Amino acid sequence: MAFKMAKGSLFAILLRSKWWYSVLIGLVVVAAALLITDAKYVVLSISVALPFFVIGGYAAFKQFQQPSQKRVLDVTEQAKNLPAGIIEQKIAANYLRNGYASNVFKGNGADLQLSLGNRKLLLCSKRFKAANTGIETLKLLVAAGKKIEATGYLYVTLGEISATALEYAEKNHIELIQASRLAVLFDGKAKID
Repeated sequence: MAFKMAKGSLFAILLRSKWWYSVLIGLVVVAAALLITDAKYVVLSISVALPFFVIGGYAAFKQFQQPSQKRVLDVTEQAKNLPAGIIEQKIAANYLRNGYASNVFKGNGADLQLSLGNRKLLLCSKRFKAANTGIETLKLLVAAGKKIEATGYLYVTLGEISATALEYAEKNHIELIQASRLAVLFDGKAKID
């Protein structure tokens, strides 16, 4: 049984927040514990705050691996001036380095099929410049995937995503590639499962 943290828990929220929030809370907890115990139990005071420091360290590690805001904006501007075919190639290059094979998808709803053993991913980047992404294009992608028994989906978008589309993507294992993930893929630093 894998451990899964509840989305609304304090530590889950801190993992999604800036790393220094956790460290700050940890320091406040240490200070409060030292005041309450008259600094008699320093080790106990630090151990009470230790989870906050661990979460802060992990969050910092993850956040420092992400591209800078400037890099994300640069890639977004660069991508807006590129055709969908070049975007596909840049994304597929990351998968090819990890042993995937790439084939042009013949049909509606997707552009490329990426395969590795029994794993089949469909990539759709045709509408990446669209201002809004709704559920219909995602349904089209999933329908195309059912025909080839796809195990996952990649959908590239630089625009806003509706709440229903986000929910649908989560239920159907669709990875939404937005600006920050696109920057990582453009730089060739993407972690591919």
